[in-house]
Amino acid sequence: MTNDDLIIQRLRYGDTKEFGQLINRYGPGLMTFVGRLVEQQEDAEDVVQNTFVAAYEHLKDYDPQKASLATWLQRIAYHEALYHLRRRKRQVLLPLNVGKDVPDELPESTTAEQLDEAIQKLPPEDQMLLQLYYFDGRSLKEIAYITGTAVNALDREISRLSSQLHRIRQRLRIILTRVNNEKR
Repeated sequence: MTNDDLIIQRLRYGDTKEFGQLINRYGPGLMTFVGRLVEQQEDAEDVVQNTFVAAYEHLKDYDPQKASLATWLQRIAYHEALYHLRRRKRQVLLPLNVGKDVPDELPESTTAEQLDEAIQKLPPEDQMLLQLYYFDGRSLKEIAYITGTAVNALDREISRLSSQLHRIRQRLRIILTRVNNEKR
């Protein structure tokens, strides 16, 4: 039994003093995850706080056989951040027709700042998938769990996520190609 499992067990029996350890251990990582998606620091803090409140309220639902505690908390944070973004109506829809003329690679002159700006133009769900896969290094299986896919549909969901990540990369290439063409 891991230290996290012991803490969860104690929390389930009413020993709330242990919860601070989980906040200290996982809070910074969740802030980084949420902070990349939610622009305002205060909003990111609210989302992370809501994540821990929801986690506490649903401790009975945590199953270490399905996912690690970090992945389970990130799943909750994912849904809390999406809820926050939808409430804020931050989503910007771009007419990005993905056709056969999309380059395979990002333009060579693309800067990190341009890439970040291009990512911000994507819908929140796409931003979160990029975050989970590329920045957090999560596997497609973990992403399927975090995004809430049922276990019996996991293989289909992994295939769907792989295709969706491919389309997101195409959209980013379109955005960055347009940015580079506008500079000329």
